[in-house]
Amino acid sequence: MLSNVHVKNFALIDEADIVLDNNLNILTGETGAGKSILLGAVNLALGSRTNKDVIRQNADYCLSELTFTHLNEAVLSVASQMGIDCDDDEIVVSRKLLSSGKSVIRINSETVTASAARRVTSELIDIYGQHEHISLLDESKHLEIIDRFLGSDVEKIKKELRSKYDIYSGLKAELDSLENDPARRAREIDRLNSEIEEIESAKLIPGEEERLKEERRVLMNSGQIREALSLTCTLIEEDDGCSDRISAAIKALGHVCEYTEELSGFLDDISDIDQRLTDVNRSMKSYLDGITDSEEELENISNRLDLIYRLKNKYGNTYEQIENYLEQIKEELVKNEDYERYAAGLTLKTEEAEEEVEKLSKELSGLRQKASRSLQKDIEQALSDLGFNQTRFEISITARSGLHADGIDNAAFMISLNPGEELKALSKIASGGEMSRIMLAIISVFANRETIDTFIFDEIDSGISGIAASKVADKLAGISKDRQVICITHLPQIAAMADTHFKVEKNVDEDVTLVHIHKLSEDGINDELSRIMGGDESAGSIKKAAKDIKTSSDTRKKKLRKN
Repeated sequence: MLSNVHVKNFALIDEADIVLDNNLNILTGETGAGKSILLGAVNLALGSRTNKDVIRQNADYCLSELTFTHLNEAVLSVASQMGIDCDDDEIVVSRKLLSSGKSVIRINSETVTASAARRVTSELIDIYGQHEHISLLDESKHLEIIDRFLGSDVEKIKKELRSKYDIYSGLKAELDSLENDPARRAREIDRLNSEIEEIESAKLIPGEEERLKEERRVLMNSGQIREALSLTCTLIEEDDGCSDRISAAIKALGHVCEYTEELSGFLDDISDIDQRLTDVNRSMKSYLDGITDSEEELENISNRLDLIYRLKNKYGNTYEQIENYLEQIKEELVKNEDYERYAAGLTLKTEEAEEEVEKLSKELSGLRQKASRSLQKDIEQALSDLGFNQTRFEISITARSGLHADGIDNAAFMISLNPGEELKALSKIASGGEMSRIMLAIISVFANRETIDTFIFDEIDSGISGIAASKVADKLAGISKDRQVICITHLPQIAAMADTHFKVEKNVDEDVTLVHIHKLSEDGINDELSRIMGGDESAGSIKKAAKDIKTSSDTRKKKLRKN
């Protein structure tokens, strides 16, 4: 559950620290007070895209930090896979956005990417905005909703199906690309043979290019190199040169080295230098003897390098890439030279892969068909709970043409809100207020199967009132029996159901506008409910009405949570 939200320098919030309850948390406030600013801060920490405009004026950064406790197994599994330590049964997700536009996201003090943060938090929290029901109008999303209802039962099959479909797609694409024209195939065989001959005749050797470059540099500078080496050898070998002077030093030390071990050590070191100098001199003379300024050799090396460059330009930037290309065209040559056999084998493989995809697709379709019957029954019941009497809800699953990575099904949510009316697509029948309740009905069904422990609803009560609002309040209270619910609302029927009630206020102090969020006491809750109900907060009648609706809501909530 989301235990704490800490926000600093976000939009109009200077600093806020909110401790949340594990059941139903309600946030209310005047229109424009900044209730959705808090939701924006939560989304910031969750890794949503944002820009530096959300940083409070004159601040260098903004910070949003979410603390989750009582972690479930699904969250712990994902965290473990990502190497995140959760030994304290706690996950702290924080994001700091700098005025430069750069942001840093941390989970339990470990810096992570936005995508990694979303991967973890997707197991922790779901957010439903007031326009979230728009996705219900998009039939392309309906199949995804059914699969989500199935959960792990279907995910394994879908993963295998995607893998098999990728294999099938690759085989089919290769089969479709085979050249069936004998004349064209003959030209392709000539081209492949020519390229193979060109590469193989070159007899490329790993590391050859660098060695040839070095040899060419030596040949091009042979005169300068010979002069330097000759001078060096002369300085070592001439009378009173390096060698003679070191020999004299060795002789001098030889007369005194017996007196201390340290002097003996000096003698050993200089003797080593003498031997090393002799060896280096011998090696330089040998190198000098091997230096040539042959124009013919230089030309041969240049021609060889030109050949290597030409092959690299045509077939790959490295020796390994050229070798890989050679293997590929050899395989292509085999395919073309023995076309009939290869095509027959590829056709068989494609048909076998197609059969595997079809088998998995049918298995997946069967699960979806079965799930849809159970799901539509549960959603009908949830709709009834929300005041949709005699409503029919149906999930229509039809076959789509061809094979696809996500199966062979199309799905559409159909509904009839009144007796005698035919089933129609959601997009053609429901108003905004009705869609809010339909979405809540679907969410409530999912809540019983979800591993996610926290739901946030941002004014999904838009467009409803009266008895419908009370029904929505009851449904939210029911969901919050086993899940944490955080709800931003403007309806007293919903606000009165709160286990914990927060008020969002916007204040102006010395021309600075700030948003404050504070937890309400019992008296504060009564005053806030009075305000929401549209009366004078100090009037006795409205305060009594507010107290009555709170008492009634608490009584209904207890009954709901006993079931």
